[in-house]
Amino acid sequence: MCRGKKQCVELGIDISLWNKKSPLQPPKWFNNEIKLFEIAFELALQNKIRESIDVLSKIRDLDLRSWYVEHGQLSGRFRNRELEIKIQKSKNILLDKLRSPDKYRKEVFERDNYTCQYCGGKVIQKEIFKKYENLVGKKYFRATGTNAERHGVVLAFRANADHVIPWSHGGKTNSKNLVTSCWSCNYGKSGYTLKEIKLDNPRDNSFSNNDWNGLVF
Repeated sequence: MCRGKKQCVELGIDISLWNKKSPLQPPKWFNNEIKLFEIAFELALQNKIRESIDVLSKIRDLDLRSWYVEHGQLSGRFRNRELEIKIQKSKNILLDKLRSPDKYRKEVFERDNYTCQYCGGKVIQKEIFKKYENLVGKKYFRATGTNAERHGVVLAFRANADHVIPWSHGGKTNSKNLVTSCWSCNYGKSGYTLKEIKLDNPRDNSFSNNDWNGLVF
C-alpha cells in the first residue's frame, strides 16, 4: 500500500522510466474488467438480471478499488514530490467564471470516443453507471457514495472532462482546454500543470477506441 508512503511502488522512483502520457498507466488487466462490465450491462438491458449479476461477480471489484485508491489518484502527488517542480501562480491571474466542465462533457466525450486522453483507456459516463445501478440494485452495484461504497468499476473507468491547463492556473473551461479522462488520470493529475508532473500534452496524444461508444445506446 502506498498511501502515506514517500514513493509509489507502481510508479517507481526512476524518473526516466515514468510514463510521459499518463500520471500512472493502469495495469493491462483493466481491459478484461471493462469487457466484463460491458457484458453485464448488456445483459441487464435485456432484463437478464441474474445473468448480469453473475458476470458482475467475476469482476475484480476490490482490486480495481485498491489500485485507484492506493496508486491512481495519488500518482500526481508522488510525481511532483520526486520532481520538486512548483509553478508559481500569477498574482494577476484571471480565473474563468465557469469552473465546472459539465456544460462541455458530452461534446468532449464524443469527440474523444469515450477514451482517456492520458492513458488511452475506455471510459464510461456516470449516467450509465447510475442506470446499471437502477437495473440490478444497490445491493450489487453502487454508482455513488464514498470510494469504499462505489464499485471498483466506477473508480477505474468513470469519465471526466479534465482541464489540461488547470483552472486554478487560468485554464479555460471550454472544449479546447478539456480532454476526456478516466478518474485515475483526472485525480492523479489533480491541479498540477503538465510540467509539474512531467507529462506530455494530452491534446497531442489523440487516443481513440473507434469501436467504443461508452455504452451509450
